[in-house]
Amino acid sequence: MKCPEFATALIAGLLLTCLACNGPQQQHQPEFRITAAMATGAISVDGLLDETAWQSAQTVTLRDNRSGDPVTEKDIQTWVKACFDEKMLFVGFICNDPDIWSTFTKRDEHLWEEEVVEVFLDTDQDENTYVEIEVSPANVLFDSYIVDPQNIDVAATKAYDLSNIKTAVSVNGSLNKRDDRDTVWTVEIAIPLAEITDAEHPVVPGKTQWKINFYRVNADAGEPSTGYAWSPTGARFHKPSVFGTLFFEK
Repeated sequence: MKCPEFATALIAGLLLTCLACNGPQQQHQPEFRITAAMATGAISVDGLLDETAWQSAQTVTLRDNRSGDPVTEKDIQTWVKACFDEKMLFVGFICNDPDIWSTFTKRDEHLWEEEVVEVFLDTDQDENTYVEIEVSPANVLFDSYIVDPQNIDVAATKAYDLSNIKTAVSVNGSLNKRDDRDTVWTVEIAIPLAEITDAEHPVVPGKTQWKINFYRVNADAGEPSTGYAWSPTGARFHKPSVFGTLFFEK
């Protein structure tokens, strides 16, 4: 008969072996995958997100980009939706925000220094080249094409312009009035598929998938700037290997 001490040691050894093989369960990372459905009916890019296609679109939530934790403060939570038609990929942001502001007025200014939402699109999934789109609460656009995420030449990348992109913002509150309390701003972006794809990588519903990520920078009065992401990337936004997946539904 084996002694209790031997049995205890044997069980402990088996548990350690199991953990070594499989790893602790709490280290499992969620799969970040969003499905864009084909829009039924026309979408008017007005920032309202009130068409039927938006009501039925899958919704994802942004997390704290550094920690990866869910955002528990309801007044700064963010949601994102996506759908598409034959010509456009549509992305919608819903941003709860008690202090909505942005002082930038010109295209391709450094919008990330204030409040902004961002979409990063790696259409060929090479984890090196991708399109970056940003929209401020004042509906100012920044669009660029990144060719080396480790060494970004901002002046060179922002020379890239999407000719047929459309954006709109709706503000529930008062833009740039810092001493009152706002509620939410919503963003609608129509991204021309023909300008971000090529003959080798066309959009084929039911088959095509891209790497994608959604971000937000929030900076309320008296508070430090905070970054949020759908698939958290840590300190830097520019980590395409960590982007989630966008699937075009048939």
